[in-house]
Amino acid sequence: MDRKDCKDYKGKYFSVVGDSISTLNGYIPDGYALYYTEETMQNAGIAGQEDTWWGQIISRLGGKLLKNNSWSGSTVSYHEEFTPGSFAYLDSRMSLLGDGSVKPDVVLIYMGVNDWASGTPIEAGEGIEARCSFAGSYRIMLDLIKAHYPDAEIWCISPAVSTLRGDPNFEFPYFLGGRHIREYADAIGKVAAEKGCVFVDANRNRTLVDALDGIHPDKNGMKTLADEILRARGIE
Repeated sequence: MDRKDCKDYKGKYFSVVGDSISTLNGYIPDGYALYYTEETMQNAGIAGQEDTWWGQIISRLGGKLLKNNSWSGSTVSYHEEFTPGSFAYLDSRMSLLGDGSVKPDVVLIYMGVNDWASGTPIEAGEGIEARCSFAGSYRIMLDLIKAHYPDAEIWCISPAVSTLRGDPNFEFPYFLGGRHIREYADAIGKVAAEKGCVFVDANRNRTLVDALDGIHPDKNGMKTLADEILRARGIE
């Protein structure tokens, strides 16, 4: 992994692709499902962008937020029972990371939690389309981003391991959807390498992410997540 310094990102435009963990009231497109509502933000101790994982990374690198394309409950891959239009492999989402003639210099992707929770097959195979597999749909997503924003640096971030705030006995459900979360982290790394993108392995986080429900970070967990992502990226 190539290592960069904070100064390399000063003044750069950042866009975010995410699920519920990256949503924030007032920052995502109209019609997208929202997890961090005003009430949830209050419960989590999150006052605004400055307390989110992505807001902290962008601020610490001296960058500027361009677009946050995060949809609560969304997967990268297609699932018949999920909300139509929510899948991250769709061009209707990946074409919305810029703002007119302004394109992102860096795209931060933090996806995979819901694919893991749904037990999505890792690779396509007999009877399984590429869009219905995690690696296959992730490839499609990256191809779309690279087609729309060929000069962007793309960070493919694997999901971190979290804990339940205030519960020392909580055990992280590594096999939540029947497959180990590491399978999805490894798939992200494989596809990122294939597509010439940056793999950020936050799944090997040294500090567990404090979360409201074991998955969604509170303010402290957001800071931990930002710290772990930057550490994995070689920026501390």
